[in-house]
Amino acid sequence: MERTSEEIIELARREIAARKEREHDGREVPWRFAFIGLLGAILAGMLLWPGVPLNWKMYAAVHGVCAQVHNVSLGGEQLPLCARNTGIYSGFLLTFVYLLLLGRERAAKLPPPAIVAALVALVVVMAVDGFNSLFVDLFLPHLYTPRNELRTLTGLGMGVSLAVAILLVLNLSLRRNPDMDQPVIGNWRELGGALLLGFLVHAAIYGNVAITYWPIAIVAWTGIVGVLFAVNLLIIALIMNYEGRVTRVVELARPATVALVVTAIMLGVMAWGRFWLEGQGLIVS
Repeated sequence: MERTSEEIIELARREIAARKEREHDGREVPWRFAFIGLLGAILAGMLLWPGVPLNWKMYAAVHGVCAQVHNVSLGGEQLPLCARNTGIYSGFLLTFVYLLLLGRERAAKLPPPAIVAALVALVVVMAVDGFNSLFVDLFLPHLYTPRNELRTLTGLGMGVSLAVAILLVLNLSLRRNPDMDQPVIGNWRELGGALLLGFLVHAAIYGNVAITYWPIAIVAWTGIVGVLFAVNLLIIALIMNYEGRVTRVVELARPATVALVVTAIMLGVMAWGRFWLEGQGLIVS
């Protein structure tokens, strides 16, 4: 069957596009190994650095980005993040993974209006609790006596909203093939599943289920580092002209490697700065 000139031109365009994609993939392969190697080296350093318990190394690594006041213990051990941040960032990571398991890796549509309102309400509730706690610390009039249970609970809700927002922004900004018909969260049952994960974390912490110490510590710590990494990745990918070009996550190897370096430097510098200020007596831990 003889093809028309339009079909021939379209086939040529597809072939050129496929060739460019193969060339791009070839250039990205070394960056994938670089990312894996760098991440492995950082984790090995965390695990193998002698003389210091792992939970203290985790505490120190995020000392510049987490207030680490109003701390909470589980099984007799203090968690690396404070009560509120444990909620926010464990809620974020669990929800982010949950959404990926639901198949929302390309979702680029806002949830239904009622669910958007609920997500905004979760942010507002945490803000109210946060300001109330701040007013207590500043000896100002406040609504109620703050409790770590509320700090963690409201933080978990904030984490759910944060995960939805970050996944949506990443997909809209970087995906070449975002699914504009698929909401990140489609119904109340899906939102309820995300909130249930948070309630389980809350129950484990305040039920003092000691066996969950390391899972919760690792999830919350990975969450706070992951948010910083995701923000850096987005900025660096846009600077490197990846906007609307990504069809597979592995295509982000180059900006991800740079973002990993930037994230590690930021965490190190900010932690060192805070420890130095505390050592000088300029701020109180």
